Amino acid sequence: MQIHESKKELHLKDRNSALISQLFDLFRQGKREQAAALFSENGVFCYPGSGPLHGNWNGRDGIISFWAEQDSCSGGRFRPEMLDIVAGDHRVFLLVRIAQNESFSWSRVVVYEILNGEIASARVYEDDPIAAEAFFSAGARK
Repeated sequence: MQIHESKKELHLKDRNSALISQLFDLFRQGKREQAAALFSENGVFCYPGSGPLHGNWNGRDGIISFWAEQDSCSGGRFRPEMLDIVAGDHRVFLLVRIAQNESFSWSRVVVYEILNGEIASARVYEDDPIAAEAFFSAGARK
């Protein structure tokens, strides 16, 4: 069975992939306000679990606060490496590797929902939630 996609569908997927690639590049460059501007004004970043980052971080300011807290909780060691990106018409799946140290890392998937060319939401899925919680708890504010 062959699957045919229209040029419009491919174009939308390419645009969505480019949007998240741009977000990742801005994030890695420390341009957090520019990165947050790619989210809708009411965008939400969701980090599930019980660690210091858990919860829904609402709006662009909330997303910037999440990123700052993530940096703080990691002691400045949070440097994700992009491994893969898969885009659909309304969602983008970003796979990154996070190195805890030279000998241990884990993977994270972030699922982005795209509406009208903006990021409406993001949700984190850690492949090793225990390692992630320990990593981010080590630098968490007391």
